[in-house]
Amino acid sequence: MDEPVSVKLNKLFENTHLFLASYNNKKQWQTLYPVICKLAEQYRLLYNEHPFALQAQLTLFNTKNDFATNLIISQCVLTAALCKSQKYNEELSELYISTALVEHLCVCQELNKLSEQVSFNENEKRTWKLRHQLAGKIILTGGEPVKPITQILAKLNKYKQALVSTPKIMLYDGGITLVALANIIAMNITYNTPKKHIDLYKALADLYIRTPNLFAQKLIKSLIAHIGPLLPGSRVIYFERAMVYLATDSEQRHVLVNTENKDKMTWHRVKASLNDNAKQWLCTDSKLHLSVWNSEHITRRTNKLTTESLTLLDLISRIKLQHEYSYKGLSQIILPHPQIVNSLCEAVKPYNKEHQPAKDLKHSLSMVGYFNAPAIIQRVVFEQLVYVTPHPLQAFILNRLDCLVKIMSLLVSHNKQFQFEHITLPLYAYTHFLLTQCSTRLSRKILIDETPNKTLSIPFYAFFGVNLLNNEQLNVQLKQLLSDNPWTAALLEAEQTPKKQLNSHHKLWVALKTLAQYVFKPELALSPWQQQTLSDQLTAQGWKDKHSFYQQLQELNLSNTI
Repeated sequence: MDEPVSVKLNKLFENTHLFLASYNNKKQWQTLYPVICKLAEQYRLLYNEHPFALQAQLTLFNTKNDFATNLIISQCVLTAALCKSQKYNEELSELYISTALVEHLCVCQELNKLSEQVSFNENEKRTWKLRHQLAGKIILTGGEPVKPITQILAKLNKYKQALVSTPKIMLYDGGITLVALANIIAMNITYNTPKKHIDLYKALADLYIRTPNLFAQKLIKSLIAHIGPLLPGSRVIYFERAMVYLATDSEQRHVLVNTENKDKMTWHRVKASLNDNAKQWLCTDSKLHLSVWNSEHITRRTNKLTTESLTLLDLISRIKLQHEYSYKGLSQIILPHPQIVNSLCEAVKPYNKEHQPAKDLKHSLSMVGYFNAPAIIQRVVFEQLVYVTPHPLQAFILNRLDCLVKIMSLLVSHNKQFQFEHITLPLYAYTHFLLTQCSTRLSRKILIDETPNKTLSIPFYAFFGVNLLNNEQLNVQLKQLLSDNPWTAALLEAEQTPKKQLNSHHKLWVALKTLAQYVFKPELALSPWQQQTLSDQLTAQGWKDKHSFYQQLQELNLSNTI
């Protein structure tokens, strides 16, 4: 039987308090990482199931806990809410919540002093300044898996300062921006003794105006849209009576409780315009913190799993490259997806001299021919699939993917035996794998060693900041998505087969990666083997000389975009 919400909430808050207290026992440091992971998972799951109950902790200051614990609970709730508003996957959400838990692990005592405006002594000043380094050092005792957390902690102070006081600093990592935002907001809204805290909406508005960072502004707008105009736990006046707002039901009726009678709460469900006071307040009523959320008056929010990705994956599986379709056959598959039809009309522009989009599906298919159509349709669907997979670095990843596709298109443009859409489809599937299976490890870095690997060629994942992945899992997923595309096996084999055993199809992928290195990491010289492979492939693909190729490559205006 499922536990009541109040039991889950109580466990979560108690476990958070115990986790923070574990800093004082050095013997527990090596076991902290599993605890962090479990706590982050609890926050994510509970927020998914009962968002109103956790959002209320942003307005209810639990007097049983100190300032530091209340602050960290608020920061974890805000992080979970931001991730939910962006539809991030489980791994990303739990990574960012884990970082929120760890950030103040070493300075709970200093946080409590800060809330009371008590000055730090010299030792406390030094600890505060080095808090992220200290927290990173402690959790690193847990081994290799904690590195993503420490990488966020290493840049967190810089990002906080840039968001609030140094607008000229460019911020490139959306995940760190999200964690920094959650901390800034939590510090502004958590109740303190001088009562200088502000309500959530004012904190968000102030930060939105102050920061010029577009991604931060997007996060703030999404969070407001996600929570709505009323914050659970906030105090409202209804018919001149003080009440507490809890939730809004599916019929847009507000659920309120009157707590004036300590023995019995009175419940109200009203349709009215309310002005709430969303400023955090001292709450000694355990019912508001815990048991009130068990009520049938607050319906559990049903989280509809996004089916868009599943629909697109199903569509990909139904379009076979080695099959020539009729208009009727393709229209039955594609017409139920108007977004795909619109994208297809744009995608066929290169297939007519005027570079004009098609008018409709039939016009699109007549432009490219029914034999070429499946690959072009799959490409359009894959583009949409990558686009609907949320990630803080999504814009960068899409840009990098587009650059790789353009390079391959140019590379085979003189070879009339190849349809470049056939060849580039595995790149989309590969990128989708990275977004879904390596989401916490993606970065802007290009991880190519200065000393070339004598056995294997550079893997594509190195161009997306991933240093290692599960090849078996990659093979299964790509072959499942593109079972009838021979270029899929060629790509996978090009990365996992010794250089001396590569055939011409493998070497086409090597040539693409060599050109990607040349464009995105020009400071790193190409090895003699790369140069020879590229030269051979240019000749094999019909290029008379490399100078004309490089000239056209330059005209693509590709760069290591940030």
